[in-house]
Amino acid sequence: MRVNILALVFFGLLSVTASLYAQQEHLSTTVINEVFGYELTTNVVYGKGAIMKDGKVIDRDLLMDVYKPTDKSFKGARPAVILVHGGSYQIGGLRKPPYKEAGAVHSRMEDYARLLTPLGYVCFVIDYRLVPEYPIPAMAIDADVLQDYKIAITPSAIQRSNLSRSKAGIRPLRDDEAIIMWKGVLSAAEDLDKAVRHVRDNASRYGTDPDKIAMGGHSAGAGAVVNAGFGLKSPVAAMFPLSPGVIGFNMQKVIDGNVPNTLLVTSQNDDPAISEGIPATISKLRSVGAKYQLVWVPGFPHFYPTGAVSLGDNGTRMSVGERVVGFLDQSFQAK
Repeated sequence: MRVNILALVFFGLLSVTASLYAQQEHLSTTVINEVFGYELTTNVVYGKGAIMKDGKVIDRDLLMDVYKPTDKSFKGARPAVILVHGGSYQIGGLRKPPYKEAGAVHSRMEDYARLLTPLGYVCFVIDYRLVPEYPIPAMAIDADVLQDYKIAITPSAIQRSNLSRSKAGIRPLRDDEAIIMWKGVLSAAEDLDKAVRHVRDNASRYGTDPDKIAMGGHSAGAGAVVNAGFGLKSPVAAMFPLSPGVIGFNMQKVIDGNVPNTLLVTSQNDDPAISEGIPATISKLRSVGAKYQLVWVPGFPHFYPTGAVSLGDNGTRMSVGERVVGFLDQSFQAK
């Protein structure tokens, strides 16, 4: 069924063409926003992931929203960017309200998609299995390339997770339930890797270049980016983890000279669980001669908008949004 809807948005005319269909319990819509330069298709299935529900193992659909540029003058294959939300692996999803902390309002992955898509990128905002779903990772939870979860899941990480769980009305995790969070960390990385490979395998469907894929995310989403990019060797050309928790893979074992171009961002007042893992990761990247940039966002807590000022390790000063755009442009021009 096709529905044509006209609505006024920010003093402009929003042309909406909606294609509605039922897939299991999912409703997918396609919205064309000529004013802001993107076409959005919601709830596209990119894979399946195992979770525990009512005492049984089931496979649930993994969903993503696809943003395509409305400018049809470009005839070639476009670069792709896969975006991953945060939420301490506990909360979040597609089209959720922004997080707020200490007066700062966070830019969501949807905001990054709306920034990048009119510039020529096809963006994929994904959901992934969360800890309260009791996800079941495919990989062995004690594989040699992983950290020891009893050490990696620190009390500060549990504390941060419980703040997120309390907002959603979910009971707090006890310190002896670190394994539950650990499975969520690994499952998130697996889901992101599935999304990357889905986009790569379906490049003709999305009009993208399979050799020009990047991924980025914030907080838990950034942790998934680090784990997928360095640990699972997801086939991407670039990645931009924003304030990642380095929990999951042992970076000293998995980072080598063949890693994607990396833009790593952290803030002045970032969460301790974030700050703990970044120095050793940067040191390892430097030791193998990897191509990376380290960026600092002064004055902000763990959450920050795309308009926040960032300071680069090369002495540059620009907004976080400008930084990401410049990094992607540079990464893909080199391909």
